[in-house]
Amino acid sequence: MKLMKGTLALVGALVVGAAGITAASAQVNSTVNVWAPKPVAPAPYKSPHKPRTTLEDIRSKIATPNKLKTWKVPVVDDKHLKASWQQLAVGDSTPSMRVLDHQTAFIVWEGEVEVSIQGQDPFVATKGYMIRVPFRRAFQLKNVGSVPSLFFEIFNANATIAYPADSATLPKSPAGTDWYLTQLRDMDSLTRQPQPIFVDYLAAPSAGAFVSDDRMFVNRIRGQAFNCNMQSPTALGHYHADYAEFWFIMEGQIQYNIEGLAPFVSEAGDIVYVPAGRWHSAANYCPGFDTRIAINGYPYGSHNWPNTNQPAKPPVSGKGYLD
Repeated sequence: MKLMKGTLALVGALVVGAAGITAASAQVNSTVNVWAPKPVAPAPYKSPHKPRTTLEDIRSKIATPNKLKTWKVPVVDDKHLKASWQQLAVGDSTPSMRVLDHQTAFIVWEGEVEVSIQGQDPFVATKGYMIRVPFRRAFQLKNVGSVPSLFFEIFNANATIAYPADSATLPKSPAGTDWYLTQLRDMDSLTRQPQPIFVDYLAAPSAGAFVSDDRMFVNRIRGQAFNCNMQSPTALGHYHADYAEFWFIMEGQIQYNIEGLAPFVSEAGDIVYVPAGRWHSAANYCPGFDTRIAINGYPYGSHNWPNTNQPAKPPVSGKGYLD
């Protein structure tokens, strides 16, 4: 009897505990009002950032004699991420490298790129392939086609790159450092994250996170519009207090409202960027499917939504908590 009572008490405690967890979860997922900082004037666009960067913009920066050569043009360079368009001439390759503490991602857009990642069978990526490289694994991209290849690369802004011990040459080391031959251990698992190492997105479109790591979020957002109506200019969307966000337009058209700018429509191959603190709203545009790849440094970042009726602000008293 005592055993039965003890068992019943334990079951009761578990039930109560489960109810408590459910209630707590409901509270966490609910909407609350908070006073959050918002720039008085829209945060500025600093080079190389532009609201919309097209491939025509990128290619206009390349001198005619270099059109078929290897080149790189930065598109994003902020405190969280660096992203560039990279062309490889026929037969050229990136150096073999390892990124020590961050995942890295690529989207192939033109040509044929052989991708080698330690522990993964080499594969040839063509337009629409998305690739992620777990940290500390050696990787290299090589143009194996008959025309220049083009891909979009995404690195953490603080990424540290290491090179093989048998490298014939080394690039200039980061400021204040020199190269030192170290022993490196604990390569990231190929399967720690449930997403595959690569997907042929345009062959099999799907939505959801592709990279969801501590310091990088690459998220596939796919939908369909049934008309070509622009969003209302009053559609603010949301803003991110701590981080910028950008999008790679993979297919179709996406219409953007961004605070301080006239509404515009982006096309496949465009990169759209919004600084931290600016309202922004994205919508599918015109019939057919549209995909934007949302990219930022915060897999669980906050979204600040508008309140239509702003009350009077409380009086300011004292310094900020972290000041």
